[in-house]
Amino acid sequence: MVEIKVLIPLVSSFIGAILGSYFALSKFKKEKIWDEKRELYSKVIIALEDISYWAEQTRAKHCCEYSNSTLSNVNESLREIQKLSVSGRLVMNQRFHDLLVQVNNELNKECFNAHENWQENSDNPYSDFNFRHAVSVKEIISGYLPKLIDIAKSELPKRT
Repeated sequence: MVEIKVLIPLVSSFIGAILGSYFALSKFKKEKIWDEKRELYSKVIIALEDISYWAEQTRAKHCCEYSNSTLSNVNESLREIQKLSVSGRLVMNQRFHDLLVQVNNELNKECFNAHENWQENSDNPYSDFNFRHAVSVKEIISGYLPKLIDIAKSELPKRT
């Protein structure tokens, strides 16, 4: 009888410790996965915003509006989008990744078309191919960026 009184608290303490460590480890793993996702989502959003900034500044310069500068790391940002559209499927939410692949495909298509137009108009210094390219790029990004941000926000861990 005395042994049962000692054994019950020991067993319940042991079970409580196991459950507590299980839940703590589970929460830790979820937070680490979110940290990885947050880093990738931030890279995508920053790269798209940088491309959008370049497009807006190029458009403004062509329209003789005020612009800060068209100098941007747009090529690095385009490359970042290309890399993440391939490697992101390991960690990213499937909907986020699918949209990223779509925006990457549209940007690649637009850049190809802009290069073709540039070759056709290379002899004409007044050609507005770069303006049209910038406007198209801005439209592509404006359509995808809010959706990508919403998906990333929906994955924020619940605060307890």
